[in-house]
Amino acid sequence: MKFTKVLVAEDTDSINFGIVAKLESIGIKTIEHVQYCHDAHLKIKKALFDKEPYQLLISDLSFINPYRKSKLNSGEELIAAVNETQPNLKVIVFSVIDKQTVIQNLLDDLEVDAYVCKGLNGLKELENAIDALSRDQKFTCPVATAVLKQNNVLALTSYEQKLLELLANGHKQSEISEYFKLKKITPNSIRSIEANICKLKDTFNAKNSHQLVHMATNLGLI
Repeated sequence: MKFTKVLVAEDTDSINFGIVAKLESIGIKTIEHVQYCHDAHLKIKKALFDKEPYQLLISDLSFINPYRKSKLNSGEELIAAVNETQPNLKVIVFSVIDKQTVIQNLLDDLEVDAYVCKGLNGLKELENAIDALSRDQKFTCPVATAVLKQNNVLALTSYEQKLLELLANGHKQSEISEYFKLKKITPNSIRSIEANICKLKDTFNAKNSHQLVHMATNLGLI
């Protein structure tokens, strides 16, 4: 299937224009773009009513809507609405977000057809995604693919999750120890907390506590 009519939902002008330029360069004839999720949904419904439906939606996830209130304020909400309105519409998410849980949920729950991370090669990967979809294949860019392949077995225990949450909030090991003692969470000695942090660093291959918290956050584990 060759795409000839595409809608782009992106609230940043510079990125919007870059996407449109890329679509034009690969020969897509009809390209329309909007900055609000609500407008995107209205356009999709109108195109269906006019019997001239879009074949592909390219959408960001984060939208800033400073001047208007809408029931659709995020890419996830837009995609969910589109799934009801036009279930066969192909959808590519083009986003800066590279969290495993976010990408996996979009692929599994909202059944998006492709996920492309913005960045240095973002527009090239967007072209690759369009090519894959035209051959009725799913697509994730190399960054998203690597994130999805990260060890899902890294599910944290409630103890480890709370430990990382307290680290992320800037608490020292001594403060964590006092908190655990107050909440009757064991083990709660400073030595045991230090040992568990070291174990988590090894598991995540993190060099320090800051990197450990950063990696766990990016994986959506805390």
